[in-house]
Amino acid sequence: MKITDVRVFPVEINGSMVKAYATITFDDSFVVRDLRVVEGKNGVFLSMPARRKRNGDYQDICFPISAKFRDLMENQVLAKFDELLASA
Repeated sequence: MKITDVRVFPVEINGSMVKAYATITFDDSFVVRDLRVVEGKNGVFLSMPARRKRNGDYQDICFPISAKFRDLMENQVLAKFDELLASA
């Protein structure tokens, strides 16, 4: 499976750890929206789309199964995010 498009939408929300939202397209056939670029204690990372359960916990709606594919997704989204920050 190839990532064929990455779109990143920076946001400025005072006090929020969310720095951007992202959309990824796979094989020009499948799109995942609402990924979040989050500023954590150890730097920026990619957070998967999630929904709130009845008990208040959050559960990822979709996620990569392997660490290798997660790294690929995160690297491409964060590279695009850095590119947008550099051009601003």
